[in-house]
Amino acid sequence: MHYMIEEIREEKDLLDKYSTEHKKDSELALNHIEKSNGCIISGNGTSYNAAYYLSLLLLKRDVLSVPVFASEFNKFMNAEFSFKNREVILFSQSGETSDIISAANFGKGKGASIMSICNVPGSSLSRLSDISIITPAGHEKSVAATKSHLGQLLSSLSIYFAREPDEFRKLLGKVKEGFEVIMKRGNEIKTIAERLLPKVVLLGSGLDYPVAREGALKLKETCSMITEAYPTREFLHGPKQILDDSWSVLILSNEEEVKQELSKLSRNVLDLNAIIHEEFKIRFHSEIADSILKVLFVQLLSYYRAVFLGLDPDKPSKLTKVITS
Repeated sequence: MHYMIEEIREEKDLLDKYSTEHKKDSELALNHIEKSNGCIISGNGTSYNAAYYLSLLLLKRDVLSVPVFASEFNKFMNAEFSFKNREVILFSQSGETSDIISAANFGKGKGASIMSICNVPGSSLSRLSDISIITPAGHEKSVAATKSHLGQLLSSLSIYFAREPDEFRKLLGKVKEGFEVIMKRGNEIKTIAERLLPKVVLLGSGLDYPVAREGALKLKETCSMITEAYPTREFLHGPKQILDDSWSVLILSNEEEVKQELSKLSRNVLDLNAIIHEEFKIRFHSEIADSILKVLFVQLLSYYRAVFLGLDPDKPSKLTKVITS
């Protein structure tokens, strides 16, 4: 048995932890964010997708927020950029990746307040932070981040709902119901994974876009597949030129017109929204609840695809868990 599928299953326990614990550090984080003059949110790889997700949530809270790759942080945030009254929010699974530590030191040196969302207590990033939120995912053995990524998203939601803990618990209850349904439909997701074409483009709108990015990244990491991710309608503005019958298209959001148009260009267009709500009979509760369930779906899709290809999803041949150089 692979660690990756075991760690995906452990995500149910993670949902339980966030359901039963109201974290005061989430309230503190939201107070800092709302008093700031905007947020720069950063991470690498999977953590960048979590950073993007939080940036969209904060825009819903009327907080100006900009996602920046940690590897590009020092280049974008040059000497002319003012960090006065800015909040720098940094995501990392390990808290030790060189790019994220460099971003933390750079922001701190410029006088920014540093907030981190990390899975390892006592990490270098946590020690550099003014506010450190620890995701309770526990040790993760698979190189492909799954439960730690969900922890990042749930910590982001705990900040978003910091003053509405009952709403947060209600949301998590609905997500947990959907989680159990999706896990029981593993054979159907396995069949979808086996029928994917050699190249995949994932499309999503709103909160579904960082999920599309994460799905594309997971398929790259575990299956060495050629993948792309775009906001749904943005794909029509030029990128659709790449489509032919060697591409699968996975549409995460409810975009029937786009689905019909792209079905003329590819023989394998999959409507994830319809699969979840119509085939799996999971009720739509909110954009947020839906996006979390879609994270689970794309994680399982990449796992089953890797197994189908005879690859080890826990140990991609060219990747390490932490990049320190």
